[in-house]
Amino acid sequence: MGKKFIMLCKRLYPRRFLHWFGYVCGLAILIFTGFLFDTNTPVTVQGSEQIIRGDLERILTATGIIKPEEGAEVKTGSRFTGVIETLYVKLGDTVTKGQPIALLDKREQEAECRKVEAVLAKLQAELLLLDEHSPLLIKEAEASLRSAEAEVEYAETYFSRIAPLPKSGGIAVTDLDRARQQRASTKQMMIARAMILEQLTTKYRLERPRLQHAIEEAEAELEAARIRLSYATIVSPIDGVVSGITAQEGETVVAGFQVVDLITVLDVSRLELRVYVDENDIGEVKLGDTVRFRVEAYPDKQFGGNVALIHPGPELRNNIVYYRALVRLDPETARALRPEMTARCEIVVGKKDDVLLIPNTAFKWIGQRRIILRLDASGKPAPVDVLTGMEGMTHTEVVRGLEENAVVVTRVILPDTLPPEWKRP
Repeated sequence: MGKKFIMLCKRLYPRRFLHWFGYVCGLAILIFTGFLFDTNTPVTVQGSEQIIRGDLERILTATGIIKPEEGAEVKTGSRFTGVIETLYVKLGDTVTKGQPIALLDKREQEAECRKVEAVLAKLQAELLLLDEHSPLLIKEAEASLRSAEAEVEYAETYFSRIAPLPKSGGIAVTDLDRARQQRASTKQMMIARAMILEQLTTKYRLERPRLQHAIEEAEAELEAARIRLSYATIVSPIDGVVSGITAQEGETVVAGFQVVDLITVLDVSRLELRVYVDENDIGEVKLGDTVRFRVEAYPDKQFGGNVALIHPGPELRNNIVYYRALVRLDPETARALRPEMTARCEIVVGKKDDVLLIPNTAFKWIGQRRIILRLDASGKPAPVDVLTGMEGMTHTEVVRGLEENAVVVTRVILPDTLPPEWKRP
């Protein structure tokens, strides 16, 4: 009956039949597709995990570089021009503070020292002579003055005794005049000897400080010359290892306005880790935070420390702003590492003990809604709203919405069309 109807339609309406037949086939395909993609396709759970209690850490990951601490790497050299006579060390040698590590030609400085020493010896001899001779001259002048005073006293007495005699004819007037002249002469001699004594005393009083100051100046000059001489011997400023040598024996060192760096000494026990923290994360980092890190040289070994300083100034790397968190390394850790090593760092910026933990893989997004799928007693998943707290690298704190030992879905295949209750805001 159906075949006859179709044949009749073909004979009566050949063109309309083709259109009608196409519509019927399309409708059949749609109906068949609807049966294939049934909206009631179940959710396929591929993995689940229980809610447990445990300790949680919030960790920031960053890159760090091993660097010497401030003052742990010292470059030393010469402050004057000269030829390197001897190098006592080679690259990698261990040195101690004050140990000679190089020697420069020092003949010119030695000659300068001898010259200043000769000047100093001369001045000291002059002072010694002054101290020995001047007191004797002063004593001699004092004795001479006392002799002149005695002569003046005698002349005064003699003159006063004979002064009345010419009136009585006891002596001639010429004798009185001679006595008067003798009295005046002895007075002048006494004055002259007093002036000589004053001159000798003044000279000694002034000359001695001058010589003392000259000696002090020469001593200071000699000390400066010896200091310049000491520049010829280059010593290690710290305990450490020779990490750099820029000149060899026989080369001439030319010092200009600054010290020429010849040898670098590194204290390998004083290294630090500079962690470059992104500007968006630096607000979470605090002094004392625990830092764990690894380096490629020891992939199976984990090192640690604490944030000792957050550098206030930024550093631009690849057009990204970073802030440096400095981690002081203990000597044992520092000796195992090397400067400029790159480290993969974890900064523990938060920690909670004994909290409910849910795996981060349990969080799913449905549209704009972030949900957790919980398995009920029959093993069927259903979305639940959960209030979370601190987020860790693998787990997140559950504050409200789930209890301990609840089972949540970690891996799931969702159908194209979800149940209406899953999509509620």
